[in-house]
Order: sequence, then structure tokens, then C-alpha cells
Amino acid sequence: MPSRQGLDLERGERLHYRGGLRSADEVAVTETRLLVKSDDELTSVPYTNVESINNESFDWFLAIMSAALVVFGAYSMTMNPLVGAGFVVAGLWSIRRSYRHRNRVRIHTHSQPKPVEIFPEDVEALYDELEPAIEAVRAEESEDGEDETDSEAAPQS
Repeated sequence: MPSRQGLDLERGERLHYRGGLRSADEVAVTETRLLVKSDDELTSVPYTNVESINNESFDWFLAIMSAALVVFGAYSMTMNPLVGAGFVVAGLWSIRRSYRHRNRVRIHTHSQPKPVEIFPEDVEALYDELEPAIEAVRAEESEDGEDETDSEAAPQS
């Protein structure tokens, strides 16, 4: 059972998963929400507010294009060293940025214009706990919605 220490959990709220992020922060999955804990802030994302979750693994296309930019810059250094060096630096920066953004998990919500972005150490373990928890909350919501429409449609005597 994961440790509940340091998380602002409600009484009776079950903690399904607690894992680390690459930035030395933590992520936790409970029955009703996702918690992202940093040094100074605790962000809570209720599953009822989640629109979609995307996992962006390493972008190989961008990495290959960046490597081509480095090669082109190295070749161009024979003709114009300043421009060639600029291409090499831009390509290396792009490769570094692509590598740093590998396994990015974006959580799009209804209430925030920008998605919540996290970089978990173990993406598979996070998804194994997160997807069933969100599906359970959505199923519960749809059952509640059906119950309300049934009670509205029932004739009153």
C-alpha cells in the first residue's frame, strides 16, 4: 500500500498509486482524483473534470529531423562557419528538448485552458492505475445521469 504521508487526502479516500516524477515531484492516483505534489504546491485534478489524457512518447520524427539539421550544419560549416554553427546549435537544442519531453502525460481538463503536464518515471504503472479509476468515475456518472432521467420521465401520480 502506498504511503499517504504528505498528501492532502480526505478521510476514507483510497490511494491506489503513488509514484515519482522526473522533476523529483510526486504523482498520486486516488479513487476520485489525481494529485500532483511539488515542493510548494499540491494540484488536485478530479476525474469528473478530466476531458482526456494523452501520453506523448519520444518524438522520433522530430529527433531525425533535428539530427539532419545537425548534419547539414556540420556540412555548411565548410562554406559559412557562422551559419553552419547556428544550424548545429539549433539541431542539438531540438534533440535535447525532444529527449526532455519524452513520456509527457498531458491531462486536459474542462476548467483549465492549459493542460496539466507531468513527466512520470514509470508511465505504464501510472496508466495501469489511472485508466480504471477514471473509467469507474465516468461509469458512476453515467449511471447517476440515467437514474435522474428515469426519475424525470416517470409519471407522477
